[in-house]
Amino acid sequence: MHQVRWDAAAEETGYTAALRAEREACDRAKDLLGAFSTTHATTLAGVAGKLDAVLREGEAWEECSEFPWPQLRSALCDLVRIAESFGADRVRRRSDPL
Repeated sequence: MHQVRWDAAAEETGYTAALRAEREACDRAKDLLGAFSTTHATTLAGVAGKLDAVLREGEAWEECSEFPWPQLRSALCDLVRIAESFGADRVRRRSDPL
């Protein structure tokens, strides 16, 4: 009886739909990360994008100080700086709006 009430409340409040959407988004993110690992970047922006995706997906929190997150953030900043020195304006830092 409790499960029936829970299921009804979850459906009524949109929890079930939200949970389904979250699972679908997670599956899509996994698919995209898999594609990143088999797709060659052809620009510095492409490499920076791959690193940014790994950071966004893998870090437990944005300023995680455990290996390898500070090193990956540093490498991403280096790529952005190098790209900017070549005049690339399409490379964004993590804090820039998407």
